[in-house]
Amino acid sequence: MSVETLAFLFTDIEGLTALLSRLGDDDYAQMLAGHRALIRLALAAHDGREIDTAGDGFFAVFSSPRACVAAVLEMQQAIAAHAWPGGERVRVRMGLHCGEAARTAAGLVGLEVHRAARVAAVAHGGQVLVSEAAAVLVRDGLPPRAALADLGVHRLKDLGRPERIFQLTAAGMPARFPPLRSLGNPELPNNLPVQLSAFIGRDREVAEVRALVESCRLVTLAGAGGCGKTRLGLQVAAGLLDGSGDGVWVVELAAVTDQDAVVPAMAGTLGIAGQPGRPVAEALLDALAPQDILIVLDNCEHLIDACAKIADAIVRHCPRLHLLATSREPLGIGGETIYRVPSLSLPGPGDSDSGTPESSDAVALFTDRARTQGVSLAADEQTAPLVVSVCRRLDGMPLAIELAAARLRTMSLTSLHDRLDQRFRLLTGGSRTALPRQQTLLATVDWSYSLLGGAEQSLLRRLSVFAESFDLDAVEAVCGFGDIEEFDVAGLLGSLTDKSLVGVEPAGATLRYRLLETIRQFAAGRLAGTGEDGAAAAAHCAHFLSVAEAAAPHLTGPDQGRWLAQLDVEQPNLRRAAGHAAGDPEGTAQVLRFGVALRRYWLARSRDAEARGLLVPALQRPDAQADPRLFGAALVTAVLTARTAGPGTARQLGEQALEFARRLGDERLLIESLAATCDAYFLAGQPETGRPLGQEAVERARQLGDDVLLGESLMEYLLYSDLIDPAHYRQLFAEAIACTSRSGDQLMSCHLYNDAGVQALQDGDIPAARAHLDAATRAMQAIGENSASLPVNLGWVLRQEGGPDAARSMFGAGLRAARRNGDRSGIAYASLGLACLAADRGDWHQAGQLHGVAQAFLDRAGEPWQDPEARYRRESLTDVRARLGADQFDRAHAEGMALSRDEALDLARGQLTAPDPRQPAEPPGLAGYRPGNAS
Repeated sequence: MSVETLAFLFTDIEGLTALLSRLGDDDYAQMLAGHRALIRLALAAHDGREIDTAGDGFFAVFSSPRACVAAVLEMQQAIAAHAWPGGERVRVRMGLHCGEAARTAAGLVGLEVHRAARVAAVAHGGQVLVSEAAAVLVRDGLPPRAALADLGVHRLKDLGRPERIFQLTAAGMPARFPPLRSLGNPELPNNLPVQLSAFIGRDREVAEVRALVESCRLVTLAGAGGCGKTRLGLQVAAGLLDGSGDGVWVVELAAVTDQDAVVPAMAGTLGIAGQPGRPVAEALLDALAPQDILIVLDNCEHLIDACAKIADAIVRHCPRLHLLATSREPLGIGGETIYRVPSLSLPGPGDSDSGTPESSDAVALFTDRARTQGVSLAADEQTAPLVVSVCRRLDGMPLAIELAAARLRTMSLTSLHDRLDQRFRLLTGGSRTALPRQQTLLATVDWSYSLLGGAEQSLLRRLSVFAESFDLDAVEAVCGFGDIEEFDVAGLLGSLTDKSLVGVEPAGATLRYRLLETIRQFAAGRLAGTGEDGAAAAAHCAHFLSVAEAAAPHLTGPDQGRWLAQLDVEQPNLRRAAGHAAGDPEGTAQVLRFGVALRRYWLARSRDAEARGLLVPALQRPDAQADPRLFGAALVTAVLTARTAGPGTARQLGEQALEFARRLGDERLLIESLAATCDAYFLAGQPETGRPLGQEAVERARQLGDDVLLGESLMEYLLYSDLIDPAHYRQLFAEAIACTSRSGDQLMSCHLYNDAGVQALQDGDIPAARAHLDAATRAMQAIGENSASLPVNLGWVLRQEGGPDAARSMFGAGLRAARRNGDRSGIAYASLGLACLAADRGDWHQAGQLHGVAQAFLDRAGEPWQDPEARYRRESLTDVRARLGADQFDRAHAEGMALSRDEALDLARGQLTAPDPRQPAEPPGLAGYRPGNAS
């Protein structure tokens, strides 16, 4: 087996299936033959070697990277100049990468070969992409008039490290393309996590699971813990992300402990907001029903009943949606296709190269993970049999193999092999049929645990109290007691990381750690056996309460976005800590303190149901009023988070909060209670009762001189805009914006500037509307908020400014956000914007249909049109009716009204790519709108 450093080239034709349908069999065959001839001619001219050809794709290698560049330029120029059958244009995407590969009996193999294929996969037809490794070698020797354009850092579909990508440009080649098809492309919506290690092997499993997911609505990857279910599922999901649907979303359930929390966890991950008076499951199903989306439900086994129930409902009610579940046991429902995830492949008895990485996936994984530990395993007569034996005795289980490879830092391969014999003697000596694979995995973990020192074992046990990831400060605070000194925690944690029992991942300028779920469950069982579980959970609760309370003062100031993002990272641990307090009869005060500290976070991230479920039971405990000020403040949080529970609940809690605050005589608490109760009465449709409370809150807040409190009070009072004199309303808006500007309260700024922009639109002051909405966008971006109404409002401004393509991009963004959230009103307003744009460009029939679509969605929402959209609608309807005539308009409008939800959304989305014949298209990337760039 020889290893070479080569330049790898991957090519394939874009839109091949569409070409076949347009050309027919004969012309298609002629086109394919011509394409192959041009590629091979350039390869021969520049000493390229054709390694593989599959259909329209080529894999070739060059000993010289510069020769590879010369070849691809010749290929692209020849393809562009060629006369293709039927006058077609053939566009070929190409990817160039440099690295090492091994020449074996199975062909040219290596991780860098896969990396090259991933680079090519994110290109567009006619585009040549170059990895950073290749760019470094060719940039100083490019042909005349050729250049490399830096496209930035991109995540490829191997989910590994981000790659800096360059585009090769030259005279006669297109220079402008849409955004790359990488995981960061907004046209490929996903939340796929970065993986810190390479995905090894599993080619057959990936292909099989992908085929199942494409053909079946529900696929469950079932197998023992540690067999690689999650990693396989993520790799399949990444491969299916092609921009044709609504994306791929991973719902991680490992940290969820309550069956009732499964649906809220899904809704939270998918950004689907709760709606007053509706169960979360109903809102979730309603929002997902029209979506063409793949959802990965990861780690279902401990929540099997709840997962089965919601999966069954999704399969029945969401015909375009596909589910990929991972679980140690099947969900057990109709329509489920079960894929048993096997162990990694092992060398066959007669394999001549059984000790090489290419002989099997298990050996490849062991060799790769040993290499990451700085250990190179030679495939010689002494080493190869030991490697194969280790992999066999570990049953090809990925987690067990990774743990074993990590030990090579501190022991020889021979010592590792001998210890495996000793450790697994009990498990392999009995009946094989009586021993499930789970026991083999647990034995592996137990073996790894037994190699630790006493302090290392103590720390590993205590780490099991964390949910998902954690940082060093948290470990020191939570685990530094008893036999572990706080000063020693960092060293012990580093030791556990080195031994692959604790994972580490970069998070900005810091590091975060996590336990694999199997390791966490093992460690939790050992912790319970020592009797330390209560002390560790209490320490965890106390620490994350301090984290919440430290963040609280910053959640209304200029660093709000950074602190909200920090709480996002800690959210699983905050939930677990608050849940511990809620389950402790002595933890009432801690629950209420969580409720006060996290108020702004819960509101900013729409976690109303989570907050309400935690607080309301605690407020009813006998000792809840032991600290009256704390009780009153927590009650205000309950009022504000009761919005989605229905107006009756919010009003009842508001009345209780207001009565308690007046009796207590605390001015700040009274102002908060007045503003919250004002909001509750607005939701309940009782303006005559709510407006005076809002007015009183504003007057008292002015006297107190607190900008944050006054801004919040004005925000609630301004809900009653119809009852406030317009001139006075504008004065109050200005006062509220001034308050938030001084305090740096970005959340309030976002909502206030958005409302101010709407008011300016109503007044016809387009520059002022643009300024307000640009400010709202900056505030939204600063805190990570995702609004459906803001892009629609920006769309109206851009339309008034004469930028129809930019306006269409904004209406499209609003449509996508509203569609994902199940917001019928938002869909209506976005569709109205697209209807008006269709009329503006003279597409009268489409405009009439879209007006019908918009009206149908608003009718379903049970709302009337609001200004300024009501005015825009009247003007557009008048123009469309005049152009079509009454009869044709009525037919078009009725057609739009009669469409099903899916048909209506398809019609609206079709407008997002409709060109405006009156002006050239905007450059790609406008969907990523930034303030001030679309005038």
